[in-house]
Amino acid sequence: MIRVVITTYGVLHGPAPDEGDALTIDLSNALRNPHANPDMRYRTGLDPMVRHHVLTTPGADRIVSLNVDRIRALVTVHTLQVQPIITRVHIACRGGRHRSVAVAEEIARELRREGIGVEVYHRDIDRPVVER
Repeated sequence: MIRVVITTYGVLHGPAPDEGDALTIDLSNALRNPHANPDMRYRTGLDPMVRHHVLTTPGADRIVSLNVDRIRALVTVHTLQVQPIITRVHIACRGGRHRSVAVAEEIARELRREGIGVEVYHRDIDRPVVER
């Protein structure tokens, strides 16, 4: 059963998805940005090299574990309601291709390991690379 829906997006491609209440994680000014490296600029956070680059940034493991804890707590609260609801999570970075994608996939992996059903959508992953 799906309990968590994670949507990644790029703040330079538009506002957050309009899906009601959501936990928002903004990585726009956090972690190493693969965009700065020409070898990774046109890849995505699904690429093992980009994923490694993002997730080995000092502090990345803390961001992932803290947010897994936050999401787990929300899932618990939402499950206790008369009508259990989906926990929505929005993860942003500047372009929506690198950091948000890598972190979302890692958070989803950790939640699934705990038996929590997760769907992940990458809204801007196929959009043109932001050149600013």
